[in-house]
Amino acid sequence: MLLKISNKAQMSAPFELLVAIIVMIFVVAAGSYALANLNENTCLGNKRQEMSNLVSSLREVVLGSDLAYRTIDFSTKACYNENNEQTYLRVVDNDRDVCERFCGSGTSCILLQYQYVDEVKLDYKYPIDPVCTYLPTNLVFGSDTDCGIDPDVTNEETIDPTEDNSNIKRGTYKIYKLSNSGPLYKVCMIKIR
Repeated sequence: MLLKISNKAQMSAPFELLVAIIVMIFVVAAGSYALANLNENTCLGNKRQEMSNLVSSLREVVLGSDLAYRTIDFSTKACYNENNEQTYLRVVDNDRDVCERFCGSGTSCILLQYQYVDEVKLDYKYPIDPVCTYLPTNLVFGSDTDCGIDPDVTNEETIDPTEDNSNIKRGTYKIYKLSNSGPLYKVCMIKIR
């Protein structure tokens, strides 16, 4: 009689092992998914904070005194593929729906926007809502000449984050207002290479 029980136990052992392996694979897959999701959300949270800091610095310079000067470290790591990510200022003209949605009012506004290209679907994704800068729309970013920068001599270059295909990349930036702005708010945004 004992011999029959042990044979039965030996026959069910491979099935129990198979069930255990399937359950273990499911647990590992679910854990990996949860960890990847947590990492993505943490990265996007850090990016939101960096975007908020950038907007604050821009506002302090543009709306502050002519001597306002800020250095900002925009160093959040890429949340997806760095080559497919883009952070830029989007000037919205005559679009009440967009400006009301993100800024609360107005027909013209400037938004700080983050996007990336989904490599699988080949379309743009916007995982972070645009941030309203509450900056005047007559904001102009100075060129190398305006800002007194010679990229061949210094380790600095000016950027205009409102230009098409512009990108505020990781790095350190100096932001200051030009004293001879006139009717426009003319600002220098310089990336230190």
